[in-house]
Amino acid sequence: MSKRVLVLAAHPDDAEFFAGGTLAKMIIDGDEVAVLVATNGDAGSFELGRTRLAEVRRLEALQAAGVLGVHEVAFLDHPDGELDRLEPGFLRRQFIRAIRERQPDVVFTFDPFAPFEDHPDHRAVAFAALEAAHFSAFPLYCPDQLAEGMKTHLVAERYFFAKHPTHANEAVDISDTLEIKIAALLQHRSQVAFLFEFWVRQAALAEVEIGTLLPGEIPEDERAAQGLAWVVRQQARAAGAAAGMEFAERFRHARFTEMVEAVLGAQGS
Repeated sequence: MSKRVLVLAAHPDDAEFFAGGTLAKMIIDGDEVAVLVATNGDAGSFELGRTRLAEVRRLEALQAAGVLGVHEVAFLDHPDGELDRLEPGFLRRQFIRAIRERQPDVVFTFDPFAPFEDHPDHRAVAFAALEAAHFSAFPLYCPDQLAEGMKTHLVAERYFFAKHPTHANEAVDISDTLEIKIAALLQHRSQVAFLFEFWVRQAALAEVEIGTLLPGEIPEDERAAQGLAWVVRQQARAAGAAAGMEFAERFRHARFTEMVEAVLGAQGS
């Protein structure tokens, strides 16, 4: 039976970076995936100004979605890097609305309890999404939405991703979809160049020539794209190694509240 999947992301490339292989796999299996992006991504560049960058990143997100087979990409268009400055509870209400509108069976988002997260947008989305997935089922939260004709909705499953997935309890085998993930990521051309330049600068501080880390001879105009692809493959290989898979993505997967899990655990003991 196919599922409706909603990804609550901070930036236009988050879905592909953190869950692209898993989402591609779900889409191939017949699931319908929608992505809601909280910011316009207008701060991630060493070259473009904010207005032009926001335009470019919206187009890149739509192109990446086409590669993955994503059904819908929607944008809240908040400024990049400033989600923590929103009115308290505002982003949560926006996410509750998105959940009630789309009635997803599964939500993917950032893990609010993962350590070492340095981006305020990731942290803001993580907590707002966690709370929205919980409170969207309760009619006394955001009753104005119900007055508009929306229905409450209980999210059955949540997949939480992170830069450092310390609390991950599930690995998804993406050996068959890794190249789709990479192809989708490479549609985010502004970020390919930006991230590669960022890595080069960090490597230089460590007195490492990043070219020595990449396999084979790579033409200069392809270094950023091939460098990103190489890094993504190494990350997927490392994630898969512990689970006996060639390539994987790791998540904290939750299906029930702690109360229900405790009851089910007691019944099974």
